[in-house]
Amino acid sequence: NLVFFDTAASALKVDVMIEATKNCYAYEYSNIHRGMYELSANLSKKYEDSRITVSQFINSTSNQNIIFTKNATEGINLVSSCLSNNYFKDNDEIIISYLEHHANIVPWHLSNKKINIVPVKINQFGEIDYQDLISKINSKTKLISLTHMSNVTGTLIDFTRIKELRKKYNIPLLVDGCQYVPHKKLDIKDLDPDFYVFSAHKLYGPSGLGILYIKDKWLDLFSPYQGGGSMIKDVEINKSTYASGFEKFEAGTPPIAQVIGLSASLDFLNNLDLDVIFKHEMFLHDYMLEKLKSFNDIDIYGNSKSKGAIISFNIKNAHYNDVALLLDKKNIAIRSGHHCAQPLMKYLDLKGTARASFGVYNSQNDVDYFIESLKSIIKILK
Repeated sequence: NLVFFDTAASALKVDVMIEATKNCYAYEYSNIHRGMYELSANLSKKYEDSRITVSQFINSTSNQNIIFTKNATEGINLVSSCLSNNYFKDNDEIIISYLEHHANIVPWHLSNKKINIVPVKINQFGEIDYQDLISKINSKTKLISLTHMSNVTGTLIDFTRIKELRKKYNIPLLVDGCQYVPHKKLDIKDLDPDFYVFSAHKLYGPSGLGILYIKDKWLDLFSPYQGGGSMIKDVEINKSTYASGFEKFEAGTPPIAQVIGLSASLDFLNNLDLDVIFKHEMFLHDYMLEKLKSFNDIDIYGNSKSKGAIISFNIKNAHYNDVALLLDKKNIAIRSGHHCAQPLMKYLDLKGTARASFGVYNSQNDVDYFIESLKSIIKILK
């Protein structure tokens, strides 16, 4: 009877993914890419077929632009490290927004160059201020790095406008798609970013796996992020030469079973149709939002017309953690806190919020039970 409204943090897992992962370990497992025996050859092919599945899922022209990492955060760290070593100079600027998750802030702090991070303001609707973005572009701007969908407010970024800007000024673009990809169809060819990251665990898939899409020009320019087996061409005691393309960024034994599991979860999503999933989630979002608006003592944050199924709120004079704990007693799971978005919280003059986020498994009955539970909780907290 669990009511799970924390899909923005991590999605619950679908049976086909669990079964595929179990079968991989139980009947198919070996190390891949280097074995001469049939078991290894078969799993190597299945692993690389999964790379094709990922590529097709985002409508990439080639599976050679897909890099598997341990999570989306590592994908951004990989880009940050490689840009710092191969592209950035001291006093270059990166434009981000106040909507960003810490994963799109902290890696830039770790650059070995003196990088200035320039934040874009957000308006009263929780959207980025595009005029402010334009005003902050100058000759020192070397990267625009933005979320596709806010994990706090659900706000969707209008990348049609961003696309025109970056092409006009020839600025590379990184997009954090962790919240977007599980809910809306991504057309990477149309979006045309230089880098795009997302995570398997939010796609009803396994944890421990991230996906980095990277354009050819950067694959050629960047030197390896980590060293070890698999990413080499030749090794001597005092020097190494490296593999080319995505292979030079996948050092060591890869997340084999996770990649097989992700492929199964993507098949599940393809069979359902992401457009249908998004409509279902937004119906529940709008249904919950209308009921929450009828409360006199609830503040809701972010009311963009273009958004995903995430609602952040606070009950007046109540702590968001208390709200989450009391809902948990009724077997309702929500997230509470700063949601790894402390700059946004400070911008909004908040310490944190309670957050409900929706997935394919949620129903109208879940929302009704949530609202009734919230009413009883408000009585307790008052």
